Amino acid sequence: MKVLKFTITLYSEIYTMPEGPETKRMVDTISRDLVNKKIISTKFYHKSLVSLPKTGLAVKEVVSKGKAVVIRLNNNYSIITHNQLYGRWTSSRLATKIRHNRSLRIEFCTEKKAIRLWSATDISVFKTIDENHHPYIKNLGPDVLDITTTPELIFSRLISDKFKNRQFSGLLLNQRFISGLGNYLRSEILFYSNCMYDDKSSKLNTSQNKLLATNIKDVSIRAYNQKGNTIFYDDLMLKKLDKTIKNRRFMVFARKGHPCYMCENIILKDQASSRRIYYCPQCQKA
Repeated sequence: MKVLKFTITLYSEIYTMPEGPETKRMVDTISRDLVNKKIISTKFYHKSLVSLPKTGLAVKEVVSKGKAVVIRLNNNYSIITHNQLYGRWTSSRLATKIRHNRSLRIEFCTEKKAIRLWSATDISVFKTIDENHHPYIKNLGPDVLDITTTPELIFSRLISDKFKNRQFSGLLLNQRFISGLGNYLRSEILFYSNCMYDDKSSKLNTSQNKLLATNIKDVSIRAYNQKGNTIFYDDLMLKKLDKTIKNRRFMVFARKGHPCYMCENIILKDQASSRRIYYCPQCQKA
């Protein structure tokens, strides 16, 4: 994942829309720089924010829900943003010069930092107790990075009547199934699970479904911990990886035409559920 540097840019994924791991790391930074910090000034430049006071605000908590950022304020209201492809949160020192032409939507300034949201258009204000009525949040399944979303819970959803007959190409992008998953995670999870994108849980045996459920959780956590990098760096992988390879963040995603790290077959690209998908025809063959 390449980070574009204008001030301090948070998780600008060049390959795809920021997913659960990127949103969670974004929230970690916002939370570190805003929660329990004195806010000396605020600026709101979006129609949904006009009712918020410009003074006296404090940030009590910042959380991620799927791919949404929720900023809980001390007046019992929450700002909810979904950045989509173009929205960006940044955190920088007050003296940092802005070297881009993005539109400012939100700015919180503390004594040391300026935390800003740029370009996003999906911004709402809800009473904190009513967050779950937000059009995006109310339809979310369990958050993949939440501690309560265990492989056992994911497995039970995989084999449920609601989801078991859906192809993985669409299921792993469906936020009602497990929220926080997205395009690069879809390709990587299926690779580690030896599954193809046109497979369904109803066609797999129990062991295969349990492996898929485990990888949905583990690959997402690894992407969060390794800043978008999904490769599992055990001793075997370290021996296989050529240090001259520039793209060593993924096993298959964005690696069309390159040899598979495991079997050396060429990685292929296809289109599934209107999104690009990458796979190894040998490691993932039926």
